[in-house]
Amino acid sequence: LGSERPDPQLMRRPPRPQSERLMNWPLVFRAYIFLGLIEATAAMTVFFFVLNGAGWEYGQNLAAQDPLYMQATTACLSTIIVMQIVNVFLCRNETRSVFSTGFLGNTLIIIGVISEIVILLLINYTPWGNSLLGTAPIENEVWGIIILGAVVMFILEELRKWIARKKSLNSSS
Repeated sequence: LGSERPDPQLMRRPPRPQSERLMNWPLVFRAYIFLGLIEATAAMTVFFFVLNGAGWEYGQNLAAQDPLYMQATTACLSTIIVMQIVNVFLCRNETRSVFSTGFLGNTLIIIGVISEIVILLLINYTPWGNSLLGTAPIENEVWGIIILGAVVMFILEELRKWIARKKSLNSSS
């Protein structure tokens, strides 16, 4: 994101006040409360989806080396990574839609995302990745739930941006 091209509308907006901090409450709310809760909910949903799908019951202890526990934690990690991939595209601009900023405009992000996906697949589906990080392969249906979580986050953030743009237009009128 540090190499992102500037927003073409940047010079049409007034400068931010010198007293305004870079880390402000709207940013904290968006990053940690709004998007963070969506990511956390998706990760925990997938974690419990894997456990419940195998017949686990609440309160049942699983050893760290239990294959079911390893699958659930791998699914949770995979969800976090996929959600962060979606998040990097969503965070390229605070109010402009991803469709207006585009997906391919930042080569470093594309290289990073491809690298992340390759590393994630190596961690999930190779014996040395499983051994090194205590992971286990996850089923295709789990990927469906992960993708669904990412789509939900994408839609909700695009909706938030649309509302922010409408508010901005109404306040400047």
